[in-house]
Amino acid sequence: MAEDRRIGTKNKVDYILLTVIVILLILGAMMVYSAGYPYASSHYGDGAYYIKRQGIYIAIGCLAMYGISFVPVSVYKKASPYFYGICILLLVIVLFGGFSEGVAKRWLGIPGTPLSFQPSELMKLGIIIMLAWYLEQQNDKKGIVKEIIIPGLFLFGACGLVLLEKHLSGTFIIALIGLFVLFVYGTNLKKMSVIYGITAIVGATVFLLTNSYAMKRIQSFLDPNADLLSDKWQTTQGLYAIGSGGFFGLGYMNSIQKYSYVSEPQNDFIFTIWCEEMGFIGAVILVGLFIVLIWRGYAVAFHCTDIYSSLVAFGITSQVGIQAFLNMAVVTDLIPNTGISLPFFSYGGSSLVILLVEMGILLSISRSSRQVNRRLL
Repeated sequence: MAEDRRIGTKNKVDYILLTVIVILLILGAMMVYSAGYPYASSHYGDGAYYIKRQGIYIAIGCLAMYGISFVPVSVYKKASPYFYGICILLLVIVLFGGFSEGVAKRWLGIPGTPLSFQPSELMKLGIIIMLAWYLEQQNDKKGIVKEIIIPGLFLFGACGLVLLEKHLSGTFIIALIGLFVLFVYGTNLKKMSVIYGITAIVGATVFLLTNSYAMKRIQSFLDPNADLLSDKWQTTQGLYAIGSGGFFGLGYMNSIQKYSYVSEPQNDFIFTIWCEEMGFIGAVILVGLFIVLIWRGYAVAFHCTDIYSSLVAFGITSQVGIQAFLNMAVVTDLIPNTGISLPFFSYGGSSLVILLVEMGILLSISRSSRQVNRRLL
């Protein structure tokens, strides 16, 4: 057996993790340019409109990631409850002072600038660090109140506010992230399933009965005779794009479906354009990159020296995995169509910058994570 050697020692980040992040950013930028070129040309008169803006977001996010990677984990730990409180406040403010895109009221403008952001994106990080902070304080204390009820208040309080924005996909992702953190910590699975399950079923039922557009999406997904030119237009065109890519793809910039067939292909359906241009081989490579990122993130988490760091690393890594899986599941018609961005790829400022902030925290944790590498096994 190969001799063990230490990596990820103090003051050194996990370089495999960092390399994968950089590769995903580069590939994502390439696809934002390719997928968004036709729409940007016809609507803004500049085919590079989206990549110019995305480039600014990438630069801001990378600077934030670099700086944050040097901040000690103790700083994040102390700030956790305050950050969560700010996220809750912003989620309340957006209900009254936010603006809508479609039926969902989920955006807040930044005063004095043309920029805006989604508080729900901040809450994805907020729920991770809040639960990690709280659970570490318990020091293995058990009991239904401390183990189930109080964490549930943090989780369902956040989910409830995001659901009021009519942001079903954001609610679902935040719930999954929180449940995963609690599961990894060792919360009683049976009690959690019963109490949280009943709460989730009641909340989902009320939401679907009072929001016809969400119910219609589920009905269209389940109906084999749904109108492919209306209710399932975007999903159908996305599947055409994936199928037409074949084994090796049509080549970079050569997608046909991005020309007004797949709606705004630079956003949630960017994976379909990737598959059309890069083919099955490209899809496998991209999935492989996400798997490597998740592997390295979990390696960091498994070898942390404290509960807080471990849970935060697990939570952030799982968020990336959950979103990547759900995005690919949506565009391949495995689950109902809802707006879920593909990490590092989908066009968007607030989601990308916040994601890179999370990567900075993960890299910071990797500096003190005691990892053991058996020559990559």
